[in-house]
Amino acid sequence: MNNSVILKSIKYESIKSIFTSIADSERISRAEISAKTDLSLVTVGKIADALLDLGIISQVKEVRPQAGRRAGLLSVSQEKFAVILNITSYEFRCAILNLQLNLLERYAFAYRSNCTFSENLNAFLAEAAHYVNRKYSMDQCFGVGVAVPGPYHANDDIVLSSRVPELCSVKLKEAVRRYFRDEPLLIDSHINAAARSNIMHVENYAQKNIVYWYVGTRYVCGVYLVGGSLILGKNGHACDFGATMQLPDLTLEDKISLCRSEDECAEVLAIALYNVTKILSPHAMILDFDLPYGCDNLIPMTEDLLRMKFRVKPEEMPELRRAWCKFYNAHRGLTMGLRELWLDRIVFGTRENT
Repeated sequence: MNNSVILKSIKYESIKSIFTSIADSERISRAEISAKTDLSLVTVGKIADALLDLGIISQVKEVRPQAGRRAGLLSVSQEKFAVILNITSYEFRCAILNLQLNLLERYAFAYRSNCTFSENLNAFLAEAAHYVNRKYSMDQCFGVGVAVPGPYHANDDIVLSSRVPELCSVKLKEAVRRYFRDEPLLIDSHINAAARSNIMHVENYAQKNIVYWYVGTRYVCGVYLVGGSLILGKNGHACDFGATMQLPDLTLEDKISLCRSEDECAEVLAIALYNVTKILSPHAMILDFDLPYGCDNLIPMTEDLLRMKFRVKPEEMPELRRAWCKFYNAHRGLTMGLRELWLDRIVFGTRENT
């Protein structure tokens, strides 16, 4: 029986669970995977052997001083990579990540003010493709992700965005496919992708209501997730939390843009988070800060204000946590999605990828 038939005979969720356990670990044994996934050693062994034969994962013998049988430790291929194209602003960027979601390197494009948006986008895609092809073998690429500043409509192949309005008239998939022809392709809002990346680190996230916020000086937005699924608005828009009114003539976005310190920002955030807590009653809130001042104390300061100034009871207080990733969160979220598309293509032979 070949590997494709073996994998197709097993529940896809089991394959995905085992693959993710391996990808999220530097090295892991079959017994550890079994304990982590609640799958039998027999099932883990069948899937691991099929993935080994396909070259998706590799195996080394465990090194230990004591006598006895050494377990085979599994890890994902270190040569596989994803290309992430970030066009959420006019500062186009490219990032390379591996299967373990580690950042390998970054590339920034110099936007040319004397050229149109379309000319700049095509120049960026051409430069990014040249850069990747020069340094890597595209045979090892498991996908291309595109982070965009609004919801992507696959049927029309456009992005709805007020921050980069030119994207509304660009056939994005068509443009990307001129330079990246065969790899699995995933286009999504950077807020959606970042939220998916971050909720994975909330214990039992699939049983919780979670709010993810991106808080920057130019905009504030986020998503509401219930049971791990995004709750989106009209036309697939994320929640425009930044448009909520703080004063009769100032929005949350306006107030955040005026802040010059953690103290000032904590005061603004406390009001906004109090309203969200009363309306949505989330179990957890993940805050992704992109601010020009230190943010290390921003969450504890905001929690203190919620308790002392707004009298939020302990049982009503959501768990506040800072986005944990040290680089752009959307890049990890898109890479996670590409891993699934790539695995799906291997198991089922699917070619549809956006």
